[in-house]
Amino acid sequence: LASTRLPLVVRAWRAAAMAGLPSHHVRFDVESLDYDIDASTLFERKVHERSAFLRRYNKILRWIICMAVGCTTGLVAFTLDVLGSKLLALKFALSARAMAPTSGDVASAWFRAFFTHTVLSLALVAVAAILVIWVAPIAGGSGIPEVKAYLQGIKVPGMLRTGVLLAKVVGVLCSVTGGLVVGKEGPMIHTGAIIAAGISQGSSKTCRLRTMWLKTFRNDHDKRDFVSAGAAAGVAAAFGAPIGGVLFAMEEAASYWSQSLTWRTFFCAICSTVTLNLLLSAAEQHFGELSHPGLITFGSFLGQSHSGAYQLQELPIFALLGVAGGLLGSLFNFLNRKITIWRSRNFTAPSTKFLEAMAITVLTALCCFTLPLLVPCTDAPDAPEPDTAPDDVQAARVHPRESDLANAMHRLLCGNNHQRSNLGSLMLSSHEDAIKILFHQTALPGVTNISMSLLYFGFSFIVGLLTYGVAIPSGLFVPAIMAGAALGRLVGELITRYAPGFSNSDPGSYALMGAAAMLGGICRMTISITVIVVESTTSLSYLLPIALVITTAKLIGDMFNEGIYDLHMELKRYPILPDQPPPRRERLQARQIMSPEVKTVCEVEQVGTLLKLLRTTPHNGFPVVARGGGAHARVLGVITRDQLLIILSKRQFNRRQLPGRAGGSLSNGIGSTSPPLSADDFLRPWFNDFEVDKMRFSADELEQTVTLSPYVNEAALVTLQNTSLRRVSTLFRSMGLRHLLVVEQCPKVVGIITRKDIIMGGEEHLRPDVSADISVSASVSHTLVESYSRPSPLSALLSNCYAGARRRARRAVGRMHAQRAMLPPLLSRSDMPGSAAPWLRNSPPSHRNGESTQNTSLILDAAPVAPAEEGTSPFGIMPPAGAPHSPFTTRKKPADAALVISPNSDDAM
Repeated sequence: LASTRLPLVVRAWRAAAMAGLPSHHVRFDVESLDYDIDASTLFERKVHERSAFLRRYNKILRWIICMAVGCTTGLVAFTLDVLGSKLLALKFALSARAMAPTSGDVASAWFRAFFTHTVLSLALVAVAAILVIWVAPIAGGSGIPEVKAYLQGIKVPGMLRTGVLLAKVVGVLCSVTGGLVVGKEGPMIHTGAIIAAGISQGSSKTCRLRTMWLKTFRNDHDKRDFVSAGAAAGVAAAFGAPIGGVLFAMEEAASYWSQSLTWRTFFCAICSTVTLNLLLSAAEQHFGELSHPGLITFGSFLGQSHSGAYQLQELPIFALLGVAGGLLGSLFNFLNRKITIWRSRNFTAPSTKFLEAMAITVLTALCCFTLPLLVPCTDAPDAPEPDTAPDDVQAARVHPRESDLANAMHRLLCGNNHQRSNLGSLMLSSHEDAIKILFHQTALPGVTNISMSLLYFGFSFIVGLLTYGVAIPSGLFVPAIMAGAALGRLVGELITRYAPGFSNSDPGSYALMGAAAMLGGICRMTISITVIVVESTTSLSYLLPIALVITTAKLIGDMFNEGIYDLHMELKRYPILPDQPPPRRERLQARQIMSPEVKTVCEVEQVGTLLKLLRTTPHNGFPVVARGGGAHARVLGVITRDQLLIILSKRQFNRRQLPGRAGGSLSNGIGSTSPPLSADDFLRPWFNDFEVDKMRFSADELEQTVTLSPYVNEAALVTLQNTSLRRVSTLFRSMGLRHLLVVEQCPKVVGIITRKDIIMGGEEHLRPDVSADISVSASVSHTLVESYSRPSPLSALLSNCYAGARRRARRAVGRMHAQRAMLPPLLSRSDMPGSAAPWLRNSPPSHRNGESTQNTSLILDAAPVAPAEEGTSPFGIMPPAGAPHSPFTTRKKPADAALVISPNSDDAM
C-alpha cells in the first residue's frame, strides 16, 4: 500500500455499498508476496558475481529439494493411511464387541454399540476440534483455499507453519477415524505445501530452527515455486495421480507458471507416488508390488461390464448425469455458503465451535446406526465371506473386507451369515471402502439397491454439506465422490431394473460417472479432475465419458455460482484477482482506482524522517525519488518496508547531512558508520524482531542520513495513469506484482495500486455519466504519436512491399531505356489532351503539375506537408528524357510530422 489507510477504508465501504456487498469484504491484514525479482544494485551485483559452478549447483539443489519434498509428503501420507486404518479397525472392533447380543435382546445390543461408537467418535473429533480452535485455526477445513490464495500471490498469515502441519495431520487423522463425512485427500494438498515451504527454506519458526545452506531460496519467488510442487505432491499422494497433481497446480492454483517449474513439479509428484507405493507394499508384506498408487483408489473397471466398454447410446445418459452433477453441485455450494455465513455470525466463541463439532459427530453416528434399519437384508452370494480375505492384494483393495462392526450389524439385523445389509456395509465401513463397494458391487435383483443408493446419497450430501466448514481439518473430495457415486449407482440400478437391454455397463460404471459429475459440479475443475479420476481408475477406457461428464457439470454449475473453493476464498476475504475484471469495471482506468496520496522517500533520507514514516504508516512499499526534484522528482524505483527496517537496524547511516542543511553536502556512495550490507543481510528476518516501535536511536543518529540508492529496486514496473483496468489486472497476475507505480507523461508519481484497489477502488467512477467525462490526456496522445514514429511490424511490411515495387520499376525502366531507340517519342500532355503520363493514369486528374495531394502519402498528424521535389518519380528515379514532370511526386517528411509513408522514401518507415 502506498496511501493512508483511512481513504482506502472509506473507499472500500463506498465500493461495497454500491456493489451491494457487506462492508470490508477484503481483508486488510493480509499482504502480497514479493514475487517480483529484486533488481537493486546490491542484488544485481550478487547475481553477476555468481559463478557458473554455483549456478549449476543451485539448479541441482532445486531438484534435490523437490525430491525431498515428494518423499516426505509420501511418508506423511503413508503414516496417515496406516494409523487411520489401525484406529478405524480398533473403533469398529470395540463397537462390534459391545453389539454382541445377550439373551436375544437386540435393542439393548444396538444401543450399546451405538453408545460405544459415539463415545469413541466424540473423543477423536474432540482432539481435532481442540487443535483447530485453540492451537492452529488456519488448519481448519481442507486448506485448498489458502493454498490457492498463496499461489496467486497472497501471503496468508501462518498457513505454512510447522505447528499448522502437526495440527493438520493429527486433526485430519482424528476427523476421518471419528466417522465424519470428510476426507484426508484435500488436507494432503495443504500438507504438501507446508512440507515444501519448510524444506525449501531450511528453517522453522515454530521449532526455532534455521540453517544457512538453503539461504539462496529464502525469497518469495523460489518459495512459491516450491509450494506449487508440494501441492502437486499432495494430490499425487492422495489419489496416486502425479499428472493430475501437476495439472491441479497449473489449472487451479498458480497464476504464474514456467516450463522448468513444470518439470520439477512433475518430478516431485512422481517421488511422492513412488514413496507411498513402496511403503504401502512393504506394510502389506508385498514389497515391490507397486499396486498402491494413492490413499484412495477406485479400482479397475475393465471386465466389469458385459462388453468391456461403454456404448454410444450411453453418452446421453452420461451427459444427463453431468447436468445433474452441475445442478446438485451448485446447490451444494449455495447452501454451504449460506451455512458458513450463518455459522460465522452465530458460532464465534470457541466453546460454541467445539459444541458444533460434537453435535455433527453425534448426528453422523446416529445416521450410521439408524439408516441400515430402513433397508431389508438381501442375499449376497457373490460377496466374499466376512472372515475370508482375498489372496490377491489388488483384489483386496478393490473388494475390501468388511469391518467387524458391519459384520456384527449383519448378524444383528439379518440373523444369519447368508444375508447382509448392503446399506450397513456402506455406513459402517471406511469411506474409501464404501466408495469401492459402490463402484464394484454386483447388481442384485429387487429394489434393495435402489433404496440403498437413494438413502446413501441423501446421507452423504446433507451430512457432508453440514460438516464442511466445521472447526476441524476436513476434505471435500471424498464426500463429493461418495454422494456422486451413490447418485450414479442409483441411475445404474434403475437402468438395470427397468431397461435391462439398453446398456451393457454395470451400475458401478454409472457410479464412476456420478462421482466425476459431482466433483465437477462442486469443485469446478475440468482438466485436473478428469486426469485424477482417470488415473485413479488405472484405465483410459472411460476418458471420453469422464471428460464429457465433468465438462457438462462445470458448464451447468457456472451458470449459478462459482466453485466451492472460490466461494470460501471470497468468504475469507482474500483479495484474489479474477482472470478478467468484471464487465462493470472494465472501463475503469488506473487513475480512477489508484491511491493518490503517495508516501515517497528520497534516495538520501534522514533517519528521523524514515523512522517517523515507518511508525505512522502501515505501507509495505515506498517509491524512491531523486534528490532536488521537488514536486516533479525523478522516480528511481521502489524500496520495501522490510528493507528499510533492516537498513535502520544495521545502522547504515551517513555522518554528513542532506544538501541544503548546515554542514555541507553528501558525496556519492555509502559513507556508512557500519560495515556495508550484502544481499544475504536482506534474507527473511524471521528470527529478528525488526519492529519499528522497538528501535531506539540517539539524537545524533536521528540527524544522520541513509543512502538508499543501492537497495532500490530499479526495475519496478510503472504504468501511465490512463492504463485500462484490464491491463493493470493482467500485469498483477502475470508478473506477480505487489505494487505498481502510476505516473503521468513525465516521471512524476501520481499514485500507486495494490490488488485491493483493483478489486474495490474506483467505485465512485462507475456512475452512468462517467463515460462521458473520460478523456484522453495530451500526455498519452503524445506517447501514442511517438510510438507511431518508431518502426512497427506494419511499417516494416509496407517498407518491404515498396522496396519490391521499386526493384520491379527499375527493371521495367531499364527495359524501356534499352528499347528507347526503337520507340517513338513520348507524347506530352499538350499533344494528347485529356491524357496523362503513363505513370499518372491512376492519379486523380485534379492533382497534377506538382500540386499537393493526400493520395501520395499517409500522414498520421495534422502537421503541414512539405512541397514536392521537382524531378522525382513515384519510385525514386528520374523520368525518361522528354517526359513531363509528374504531379505524382513524393514529399519530404516534415520535422514535426508523426509518420509519413511514401513510396519513394527509404526512411519513411
